[in-house]
Amino acid sequence: MKLKGLRYTTIVIIISYAFTACATLPPAGTPLTHEQRQEAQVSCIAQHTAAGAVIGGLGILALDAILLGRTRGDRVAAGAIIGGSFGFALAWGRCLYLFADIRSYPVAGTTETMSRTGYMSSYGSYVRFANMTISPDYAAPGGKVRLNAVYYLMDSDMSRHVYVTELTTLYYYDEGKKNWVDLGTASENKTVELGTRRGEINFDIPKDAPEGYYRIMLKVTAMGKEDYITRDLAVRKG
Repeated sequence: MKLKGLRYTTIVIIISYAFTACATLPPAGTPLTHEQRQEAQVSCIAQHTAAGAVIGGLGILALDAILLGRTRGDRVAAGAIIGGSFGFALAWGRCLYLFADIRSYPVAGTTETMSRTGYMSSYGSYVRFANMTISPDYAAPGGKVRLNAVYYLMDSDMSRHVYVTELTTLYYYDEGKKNWVDLGTASENKTVELGTRRGEINFDIPKDAPEGYYRIMLKVTAMGKEDYITRDLAVRKG
């Protein structure tokens, strides 16, 4: 690919992203029908994919060639492939709130929770995960994944209601750098009673999601305390 053509393509991608970014997306927490959610998912992915590809591919492997006037065809081609894959994963993370249906509800009060955990009022504020499961832990693009988690909220004042933030974060394993990349988050805020709560997260995996390893982290923050738990997911075709 010639340098001039590469520069032109990059400019077109950036301009296209600028225009698509103007499309309005529903705010997090907006009730949506199945059809509305699917439309919003497609629109959100389209808005973020172009920029992610530039950052992931051109930015990592070929930006020096564009800015400094030097390039090698094989290096830039590799950058385009890697960038497209990483760009879509990044877009999925940025649109996570449209792909993850997060719900939680109480399953036990303070008395039963004290019995289960051995909690005592001298402990003060207490936020702790009991467990989290993922099913399946191996899925294909276009599939669905379900997570179930149980966590405890306790305090010396058993009658209080507390403000809780439930944060879900999606990570992608970068085989080249051998580390986990934070793709994006989705969160729910609510005021709840103390005790034991169950969280349920239903994930839609985009049909164009790149193959690889993902990590899903659920973090709960309340009363100045926090705890988190993670589970890994492999995405493979076939």
